[in-house]
Amino acid sequence: MKLQLFSAAALIAACTACSGGPDINGAWTSTPTRIDNEIAMASDATSVLTVDFRAPKGAKSGAVTMSAVINANQPVDSGATEGFAEPYEVSVTATATISGQWTYEDDDHDDIVIFLDRSTLNVNVDPDGVSYSQNLLTGLQQPQVDSLTAATAERWRAAVRSAATAQFIALDKLDDVKVHDNILSCEVGKRDLTFHRSM
Repeated sequence: MKLQLFSAAALIAACTACSGGPDINGAWTSTPTRIDNEIAMASDATSVLTVDFRAPKGAKSGAVTMSAVINANQPVDSGATEGFAEPYEVSVTATATISGQWTYEDDDHDDIVIFLDRSTLNVNVDPDGVSYSQNLLTGLQQPQVDSLTAATAERWRAAVRSAATAQFIALDKLDDVKVHDNILSCEVGKRDLTFHRSM
């Protein structure tokens, strides 16, 4: 009798485990993605996305935080800025974060719907992280830009906010979610995306 009860309990536990979704708990980071077309003022730009699920094993919903680290460059023509006779290049690193909730769609444990709270969106461009290259043509001139960094950072903050928002909102539904060997794969629209578990 005890053996039968143990077998029944083991079977129920096994079925419960099978009915749960993949282990998505934790932070997952993408490879760099080019987003040149999303930041008009950039000559080139890349973004690295991280999706952090707080999802106890077996949970059907939970909290989620998304972040993006965006690196971008902008060439500036000679004479475009007062005091600069030669062209130079601005390089910027910005971070954006947003949080919300996730849930499995209709008890389907491989489709995840994400609801983001736009009021939590935060974008940071540190003026100390804004760097300026030497003269693009001769390599001789190092611009004196101390008075420009705050204004430049503010322009970039607006541009990055728009680009990051577009990236975050695009991840409102992850289809066919699979986790294998610390890799999370999914489909977003018609794109296949891959994230690596952040250690």
